[in-house]
Amino acid sequence: MAYRLSQKSKQLLVAIHVIAVASWTGGTFGMLLLGIYLGSAANGDQLTYTLASMEVIDENLLKYPALLTLLTGILLSIWTQWGLVKHYWVAIKLTLTVATILIGIFFLNDWTESLGDLVRESGFAAMRDPAYRSTRTSMLVTAGFNLVCLLLMVIITYFKPFGKIKKRRAPGPSPTSKRS
Repeated sequence: MAYRLSQKSKQLLVAIHVIAVASWTGGTFGMLLLGIYLGSAANGDQLTYTLASMEVIDENLLKYPALLTLLTGILLSIWTQWGLVKHYWVAIKLTLTVATILIGIFFLNDWTESLGDLVRESGFAAMRDPAYRSTRTSMLVTAGFNLVCLLLMVIITYFKPFGKIKKRRAPGPSPTSKRS
């Protein structure tokens, strides 16, 4: 028999999961807003402080809450009746969570650092650099996509669409066929 959480343990794990999701979503929204602000900064100091704030958010409100969300989501899946791949809504959330985390690791983190480097090297003149504008645009589009994914996952949690994933039968004779 598989391990099942007690009611109190489940409530605690759900609370941790919800706090992690809220932190991750808030951090993503904050990054998006600061990324928008980067386009209207009035001087080099504003660029520097905005990018420094983005790095703090990336480190504290994106990375750790995202990983905690993934961990608690997996634990809730396997230690409750939902299962990790028994329902489409759980599988979709797992896929979106992993995809969003990977996008953050392989793209957003590097883009934030590269913008910081450009501003440290060029100051306010960095805003005229095509690489700055292109990277900022990529960050905005990707942060927007991540925010939509996170909000979609919250909606999926409440509506639990698409039902159960049907098990595939092993190839072979069907149980209704008779041998002669």
